[in-house]
Amino acid sequence: MNFEIKDLSFAYRRHPVFIEANLTLMTSGVYGLVGPNGSGKSTLFNLITGLLHPTQGAITLDGTVLTPNLVFANVAYAQDSSVLYPYLTGRDHIRFVALQHHVAAARIAAVSEQLEITQFVDQRVSSLSQGQKQRLMIVLALLPEARLLLMDEPLNGLDPDSVMIIRNLLEDFKSTAQMVIVSSHNLDELDKVTDQIIFKVDQGLQFETVADGAEARYAELYHHARPVKAGDGHA
Repeated sequence: MNFEIKDLSFAYRRHPVFIEANLTLMTSGVYGLVGPNGSGKSTLFNLITGLLHPTQGAITLDGTVLTPNLVFANVAYAQDSSVLYPYLTGRDHIRFVALQHHVAAARIAAVSEQLEITQFVDQRVSSLSQGQKQRLMIVLALLPEARLLLMDEPLNGLDPDSVMIIRNLLEDFKSTAQMVIVSSHNLDELDKVTDQIIFKVDQGLQFETVADGAEARYAELYHHARPVKAGDGHA
């Protein structure tokens, strides 16, 4: 599996977020996506999934540019839980995604059990805790068994039980054929599941294997004012 971002440029309200950014990931597994608030991590996920469009550059999977049809078939995106419909139940959301992707009942049951949502799946989203909403979002992303899974801040603001469930899930991804990119500010938890980190530095992407942990490298990159040009990332 080969995922590549080549010469990607994008600006938001004339503010450049990416300038000829590059990234190449060539193996399955879990990758962290790290950067300061507002640096463009969610924007990157939106560009990968086609919710936003770059001003230049290409995003490819196994050498083929991602189109809406290819994204639908190959990419899953666990966004912020605010995209859920508050007046619908968790099961309503699951039924819709399962219908679109022809997901078998056994798969639905297995993923629901893995994320431990069965006790609240028939409640309206408006009544769920943040951790429950986050686990529901991840269930929806897991159902299609996409080759590339994007997870936007899955550990943000969660109760300890939810953190443990999601951490165990990420550990399981290490032994699958899927490629998972997880954005997170919880660097301590991220260190527990991967040492492969994509840093959003200036207007570029910088891939590193961080033997000493993401937090130490984060401090070096973002708190020791060292100018870094838009760079290439390779894995």
